[in-house]
This record gives sequence, C-alpha cells and structure tokens, in this order.
Amino acid sequence: MTKTIMIVEDELLVALDVQDIVEDVGLAVDGPYETVSSTLAALDETLPDCAILDVRLLDNEVFPAADRLRDEGIPLIFHSAHADEAQLKTRYPAAQICAKPSSPSELRRALHRAVGGEIG
Repeated sequence: MTKTIMIVEDELLVALDVQDIVEDVGLAVDGPYETVSSTLAALDETLPDCAILDVRLLDNEVFPAADRLRDEGIPLIFHSAHADEAQLKTRYPAAQICAKPSSPSELRRALHRAVGGEIG
C-alpha cells in the first residue's frame, strides 16, 4: 500500500514543489494544509505515514500539530526557513530538518530515511 505524506505549508508554490517531490517518488500526498487548525482537524480524520512541516503557518507555529504527530510515532521532517535547529532537535530528537531552501534531492533523502524502502 502506498504511504501517505502530510504536507503542512502555507506558501502555495513551496507546497506545490514539495507535493511534486513526494508524488515523483511514488508516495501519496495529504494536504497541503496552511494552518495549525486545519492540520489538527485532518489528524482527527486520519494519520499520515510521515509529515513534512513548515514551522510558521498562517495561524500560528506548527508545534501543536508536530507534538501530536510525534506522540503518534509519525516521522517528522521540518522544512522551514524559520527553524531553530537546536530547539527542534531538543523538542523532536528523531525529526529530520531540511532548511529552506533545500534541494529536491535533500527532501527525497529525508523521505527515504523516514519511510524506508517504500519510495522509488
């Protein structure tokens, strides 16, 4: 079964680029979600296999959603220009961090590490 990647990103062009990368490696996309509230509502419906998260969203910082995902054991990839890597690693030690701008190959490697051999 195809793994699903949640995209949480409030910049449309960035979200579309990330979506293309996810789909190009054969994974399904959930989102993109632009707000913490829409992300939390989506998590009430279903859990993804991995999440790619921007830190600053339209309504707040992503941390309530990231905390919930972490607590559910979902692999996290932070993709943000506003990330404090040291703070993120302290709060989410298993998370991967891809600072914006990051190359498509960097995101593909992060996805591969997060979901294993499930990608092309």
